[in-house]
Amino acid sequence: MILNKLIPSLLLLFGNAVYAADPFLVMDRVLPSPAAGLLPGAGCASVPQPAALLTLAAAVERALCANPATRSAWMSARLRAAELGQAQSAFLPDVTLDAGGSRVGVTTLPNDAWAWHVGMDVQYLLYDFGGREAQLDAASALLSAARASQDGTARDVFLQTVAGYFSVLTAQGAVTAAIQTEAAALEALKAASARVAAGSAIPVDRLQAKTVHAQRQIDRIRAEGLQLRLQGELAALMGDAAHADFTLAANESVFADFPAILEKIDSLIEAAQQRRPELRAAEASLNASRSGLRSVEAAGKPTLSAFFDTRFQDVGLTAGTLSGLGVSLRIPLFTGYRSTYQIRAAEVQVEQAAVTRDQVANQVALEVWRAYHKLKTESEADSRTEELVASAQEAESVALGRYKAGLGNILDVLTAQANLAEARQTRLLSRLGLRVARAEMAHAMGDLTWDWIEQPQGTGG
Repeated sequence: MILNKLIPSLLLLFGNAVYAADPFLVMDRVLPSPAAGLLPGAGCASVPQPAALLTLAAAVERALCANPATRSAWMSARLRAAELGQAQSAFLPDVTLDAGGSRVGVTTLPNDAWAWHVGMDVQYLLYDFGGREAQLDAASALLSAARASQDGTARDVFLQTVAGYFSVLTAQGAVTAAIQTEAAALEALKAASARVAAGSAIPVDRLQAKTVHAQRQIDRIRAEGLQLRLQGELAALMGDAAHADFTLAANESVFADFPAILEKIDSLIEAAQQRRPELRAAEASLNASRSGLRSVEAAGKPTLSAFFDTRFQDVGLTAGTLSGLGVSLRIPLFTGYRSTYQIRAAEVQVEQAAVTRDQVANQVALEVWRAYHKLKTESEADSRTEELVASAQEAESVALGRYKAGLGNILDVLTAQANLAEARQTRLLSRLGLRVARAEMAHAMGDLTWDWIEQPQGTGG
């Protein structure tokens, strides 16, 4: 029979496509890891757990692969790839196999008989005024937008991890500075106690020094607490806030070779708008909206389809095969103005996407402007911090020496120590500001890549 020959042929033709994991190979258009291609080598396939001594490279590796934001963006891109496959499927025929059976009769049970049928239906859309092409273009544009968004999300996490790492590193330095300041306050307390005991100073000197020493102890305790909180935030960026028991490796070479900014700000903005993934995503979303408008316009137009149907049925008394081959034309005449308003809505979506693209372009320009001037400011400020700390250290040493020698008063010592503590804090914050400003400038330009940090060393990075 015709059916016996046709079914095996169609199953052979479409079987592999039906059961293949990715017959259109659309999933290959998504990068194989959440890191969006920023990691060298095998990417997320070989990223280890954070070690006790954590480098910036190891922290960024872990964050790019384990942060929920990067994984979510990656899954969104994979979802868009699957939707692209759905759009491509519209260019293939739909093949349906159906079968059924029932017990039929006229009036009495002896006249009952089994009736059954098995058949196959093939439908293929020949022409729809570009509707399928528009849907395919829209799906492809949405995939491009999702890939660009994944890239942007990964770079945002990259920047957040760099800033978080340097913040913890600064907090570590603040703890060290607080310990030094506490030790200096204790030295002043001992000197005041000695002079009071010798009768060369009044008891209030010892009380003032003791008060300042207690305050420095509190400052050290708070500095240690801040370091622990910031470590937890960095661990959360790496995907596991519960494991924050690590020490950061200080590497002064990281971002140290940042190139001098010689170009004018307008040139930098123009370059950033060519590189930033957010702008690519917005442009792709605009293209998707335009394709969506074409698809909606085509939906209200006629469609031409081909069909083939064959089935064998047995109703007890008669049996036979029925087949049909032909074309069908569908012409929408009136949809209650639904198509009209669907087109209007699609047109507005195109306009909204264009506005969003312009907003993103403006935001990119603003970020470059801010990063440019922040980097200049932090560079100039950092260049003066070493001199600030050196002069404050000398002043503190002289004041303490004079007081121990019986000259000066305790207020001079405490003031000099306070100035030194403030100078050390200013140096720490200035160094943090410069590092983060360099990273923000690279991010604003779309240049924040693995080249800006050292390669990982061993399992700990």
